[in-house]
This record gives sequence, C-alpha cells and structure tokens, in this order.
Amino acid sequence: MAGTMNAFLDHTQSSKHWFDYSVNGRSMGELAQWAMCAGHFGVPMLMVSGDEAACAEARAFFDPVETAPIKQGLGRNRAQAYPLDEARRRIHDAAERAMALIGRARPLRPICPMDLKLTMTRSDFCDEMMRKHADGERLDARTIRRVTNDYLDILF
Repeated sequence: MAGTMNAFLDHTQSSKHWFDYSVNGRSMGELAQWAMCAGHFGVPMLMVSGDEAACAEARAFFDPVETAPIKQGLGRNRAQAYPLDEARRRIHDAAERAMALIGRARPLRPICPMDLKLTMTRSDFCDEMMRKHADGERLDARTIRRVTNDYLDILF
C-alpha cells in the first residue's frame, strides 16, 4: 500500500498519481480493493505472497488468511529476496494451508453505502479524475469523494 515503510515498490494503483485511497475511513491498498471485487462474487481472499509488508497488510485486512513472504523490503527501491528454494517452499506451504480456509474465510464486503476517498499526489491529477467521474465530490485540491453500494465500482 502507498506510504508503507520498508515495502518494496509501495504503491496503490499508481505510484505517480495516487497518494491515499480509503473506504469508510480505512486506508487500503490493492489487496483489499481486489478482495472487495472478489467479494462481490462471494470469493474470499485465502492467500497472499509478496514482501513482508504485503503479507502484514493482508493479515491486517483478512482473518483468516495464509501468507508467504518471499522478500524483505529495505525501502521503496530495495529488497532482499529469500533464497529461491525457501521462497518456493513458502508459497507451496501457504497455498496448501489456504485450501483448509475454504468455508471458513469470508469475502471482504465493507458496509454499504461505501464512502470512497481518493487523494491524488497533485491537484491537476485530481482535476483530470474529476473529469472522468462527474459523480465525484471534490473535497479539496487533491481529494475526491464518491459514495457507492457496488463493490465493482470501487476503482476510480
């Protein structure tokens, strides 16, 4: 998620354009966004693999969830990958454990109507986003707000 310390290539959708994205007041990254889309179809998030920060983000949003960290972020542009054999084993083992979550894990479905807020990195990016989303409300120079009941309508 954008702004996560020691996350390799931290971002939410666009490193250049998106600064913060929240649903009902809770900032979230792409993991939760795509989980809401899957939640629309009744599909829960069972497993995440990535850097340690992505796995921590997954555990903060989904319970239960299995994770397979395969690298440690050392800042935005640096990471230390775990040995290949170890990474493969972690992914395999987490995937195997995740299958046991079927029937226990629940889809991510925030309370509706959902209050979406997107803060851009610059005001001109917000201008452009407002042209694409006339249903949005401009809160300040960089922030747009939208309200929706549709989990598939969460991406600006």
